[in-house]
Amino acid sequence: MTTDTAERFNPSSLKLVHNELVATIESAASRLEQFAADPNNGELLQLCIDDIKQIRGTLSLLQLRGVDLLAEELVAHITDIPLGDDPATLTKLDRITSVFFILPRYLEYCTQTGRSMAVLLIPHINDLRLARKEPALPMSHYYPLDVTAVNRPAQRQLDFPEDFRNVVRRLRHMYQVAMLNVLQGKQVAPSLGMMARALERLDKISGNRPMGQLWWVAAEVFTSLAKEQLQLSKSRKMLFGAIDRDIKRVQFEGESALERSANPALLKDLVYQVVLARTGSERAGAIIQAYSAPALPYNEVELIREHEYLRGPSATTVTSMTAVLQDELRGTKNILERAAQGGVELLKESPELLDTLKKVADILAVVGLVSPSNSLKEEIAKIASWQNGSVEAQADDLLTVADTMLYIESTVTGLAKMNLSEEKLAKLNALSREEALSSSQVMEAEALVIEEAESGLALIKRALNAYSESNYDIGHIKNVASTLSSVRGGMLVLNLKRAAKVVSACERFVNEALLGGQQLAAVQHLLETFADAVISLEYYLDAIKSDKDADTSVLQVAEESLQALGYPVAGEG
Repeated sequence: MTTDTAERFNPSSLKLVHNELVATIESAASRLEQFAADPNNGELLQLCIDDIKQIRGTLSLLQLRGVDLLAEELVAHITDIPLGDDPATLTKLDRITSVFFILPRYLEYCTQTGRSMAVLLIPHINDLRLARKEPALPMSHYYPLDVTAVNRPAQRQLDFPEDFRNVVRRLRHMYQVAMLNVLQGKQVAPSLGMMARALERLDKISGNRPMGQLWWVAAEVFTSLAKEQLQLSKSRKMLFGAIDRDIKRVQFEGESALERSANPALLKDLVYQVVLARTGSERAGAIIQAYSAPALPYNEVELIREHEYLRGPSATTVTSMTAVLQDELRGTKNILERAAQGGVELLKESPELLDTLKKVADILAVVGLVSPSNSLKEEIAKIASWQNGSVEAQADDLLTVADTMLYIESTVTGLAKMNLSEEKLAKLNALSREEALSSSQVMEAEALVIEEAESGLALIKRALNAYSESNYDIGHIKNVASTLSSVRGGMLVLNLKRAAKVVSACERFVNEALLGGQQLAAVQHLLETFADAVISLEYYLDAIKSDKDADTSVLQVAEESLQALGYPVAGEG
């Protein structure tokens, strides 16, 4: 067995049968297309089945991993297609057509690179398997790893005064709140960070028991996802629920559930992703060493690139689109500034101006920003009349165009900071020029307040770490209460009353418990619980950056943590 999922092979054997193989694939595709037009023609379907079986036979001789399994799935899929106008038939035929597109491209890839990379075919194999209600293969299917042979260094046991199940319930709630946001596409990076935090806490309270391995490895995977060192794919989202089920089992069964070993297939897939991310972090290195995980000859970025080669270019993202818009607007503003300084006649020397503005207006219309697009089109008509000399432009006219450019720029800036949704697009469309400009200025002022609050919370976390590492030298946390007071002030300025109450309870805990002069029992656990509250606040601040009316439910995690510390939030809500 090879030590990775990319294996070298002799392409000469593939070259010998390549032309015949591609011809058979084209023949099968042609017959499939004819059958789609005449679904009662059993002879056409049988001829297509015969072609696919011939393809499978040829591919099995090549001994290319992945290709043989894809061919088997293809045969199973097509032999399950009934004759007649079955509504499901068209969907099944589309899946087969997709494989007919991928298969020759993959064979060409193998010929050109001199290697087989079976992991590239797993998504296409899974499309066929899931259609037959068979379980999907993990991306680590071809990765050789025995997760039962683990040698993780012993962990320090953490004492805590709380009921074990209450701690797990609170951490599971933290995990679920963040997981829901990830699945809804909200605050994805900080949400993944919060999920990782919940698992890190579970790992600490698990000590050296077997289930702790799952939290340890999964926390590293989620951290890599948060930092975009791994792509958040559908298959990875499926892991969230599997891990939540294990947390639920521990919550309801208690500490005895920690003595179980994690599902080997799940753990193997997570370790594979740690190796794939290739982050170089201390924890990733410890995981790789503990499992003696073989290195991969590629990382996530390279794997995505190979996938794109097979499937074609990826869709344009909102980020790249807004970058194009902002770049085009910068060029337009430069032309208008020159015209304002040197005379309107200079517009005639920039024939590209109209094309650029039309391009921006069209993009705005495509993404649903009809109102800004229409405003821009009005200015385009004016500029066209100036350039062809049918209308003489005045200085005030240029100011009006400049005002529109600011309006468009403010709208695009807003677009860059939010996820596209019908509701949010409607809000952007509804803004007048004045509202868009003033809204942009208010957003900048609010962003400064949020930035100050985030800096304050980051300072508090550093102070808590220093306090813990110095064997609880109180000098490290003397300024924490005053920093919290400043953060609370920022919350009140932003009219975030629930968050302000949470910060107020945090202040009471610091002043009375940490700075009260009394010896605390299980102080490390108390600090970890308090840190949960601080991280929840950080998460909430990140949410309101893009949406002032963001859901406040995440603050319940902080409220539960403070309740556990004996400092309930006054008048929650």
